[in-house]
Amino acid sequence: MTKVNFFRKAHKDDLIPRNEFKVEKVINLEINEFRRFEDRLLDDYDFIKENKELMYVDSDGVWHAILVTANEVDYGILVEAEGYGYARYSAYISKSDLGGN
Repeated sequence: MTKVNFFRKAHKDDLIPRNEFKVEKVINLEINEFRRFEDRLLDDYDFIKENKELMYVDSDGVWHAILVTANEVDYGILVEAEGYGYARYSAYISKSDLGGN
């Protein structure tokens, strides 16, 4: 069964993915560390701090992000920290949707 996110009182623009992105680095965590991360996205993490320079939005509006994932899952969390040590901006993505990124 396929899953989706429902948004309360959403507008059309809320439902359509519109941000282009480039994965600058993949951070592959142990599964227990990944579960903690996805449950506590707003905590500071060393792996985010150590890669701050890779995350930004360029002049063409492309989001340069890190992908945080684990071998045991078929998805990841894209992170653009905007210079901080936590996932200030984040997005869920299926690994099958990564294609050429």
